[in-house]
Amino acid sequence: MKIVLIGIGIVAAAFVCTVVGCKMFAGRSTEAKISLTVKPQGKIAIVYYSQSQVQNTALVAKWIQKQVGGDLIPLELVKPYPEPYGETLKAANAERTAKTHPQLKPIPSLDGYDIVFVGAPIWYGTYAAPLMTFFDSNKLAGKTVAPFCTHGGGGAGKFFADVAKACPSAKMLDGLTIRGSNQVERRLGTGVTSHHTEDDVVKWLNAIFKDGAK
Repeated sequence: MKIVLIGIGIVAAAFVCTVVGCKMFAGRSTEAKISLTVKPQGKIAIVYYSQSQVQNTALVAKWIQKQVGGDLIPLELVKPYPEPYGETLKAANAERTAKTHPQLKPIPSLDGYDIVFVGAPIWYGTYAAPLMTFFDSNKLAGKTVAPFCTHGGGGAGKFFADVAKACPSAKMLDGLTIRGSNQVERRLGTGVTSHHTEDDVVKWLNAIFKDGAK
């Protein structure tokens, strides 16, 4: 009986965290309190892949756009990964083992853009597989590239080094690493806003564009 009661307690606690926790984080202000000091010059694209239901990377991309403008270009799969998130990672790992990349829906040409922000979650120590597909046909030569990533607690891994390798003829800026949500937090519906605010993005933008150059 004690074991049953403990089990019920855990379920109840999870339910309370789901209801109360989500309200708590939803009520937290994530609006930027500091200002962008220098807006980058040139035409801007914000290319990103965001898979999980809490949309960690998508939110960071929208924070960037709010500050610098530009066009949001989400990467979408022809055949979406399965849900839940654990199944997504299994499918992505199978692709990684087979050395295949998922097929993406067409995106606009990046030829006319000067600055390209590139973002994705961290999978297996580097950028998510859809970004591999993107880099197969987009080397971003001659462009300024600002990489950003989200992770569930394991850090950026080889993300920035691998982006630089994928864009050997681009001007690489220092990247942004944002803590998103782990498996438990995803089940509770919490994500980036439980760890960060838009200020983190503004600080990064101020640092990488401090000289005003594109």
